[in-house]
Amino acid sequence: MFIGRQSELAQLNALYEQSGFQMPVIYGRRRVGKTRLIQEFCQNKKHIFYVAIEQTDKEALRLFSEALVSQSGDQQSLFIEHFSSWEAAFKYLGFLAQKDRLILVIDEYPYLASGNSSIASILQKAIDQVFLQSQLFLILCGSSMSFMENQVLDYKSPLYGRRTAQFKILPLDYWDSSQFLIQRVLSFGIF
Repeated sequence: MFIGRQSELAQLNALYEQSGFQMPVIYGRRRVGKTRLIQEFCQNKKHIFYVAIEQTDKEALRLFSEALVSQSGDQQSLFIEHFSSWEAAFKYLGFLAQKDRLILVIDEYPYLASGNSSIASILQKAIDQVFLQSQLFLILCGSSMSFMENQVLDYKSPLYGRRTAQFKILPLDYWDSSQFLIQRVLSFGIF
């Protein structure tokens, strides 16, 4: 059962219903429910979910390519082993979202950026030249609050002005925390 975050979920769904490219940025401390919120939002919607980890840029591109190919549902992608560059991967992503709404989640975006200092500029170029003409719903999510505020949302960032919404996820309030704990206890059959 999904508890709390009803307001954020409603806002994401309203944004999803709008036509054209959307880029909500979701950030907050670890273990506050960011990924769970995104998973709930993505239910029954066409989506690709990529979780970045600490690794080299080459390995990140390979794993991103695998996620893009395996989760896209596009029959043509069966012939793609991996993309040669981020630009090629993003161009293909724009093709996939050309007519129909497609959600791409990049969870823990700061890890992706730490492996490639120019990824924000590459993403900015893809947004401006490819994604703005698509139905892509790009979610950038991260737990490093200072990184997300300074490297994604700040006016000095290449991504500045591209986000269409932002959600700073705070810990659940007392009531929602209580409901969450009760549900966990019941699901483990302790009573």
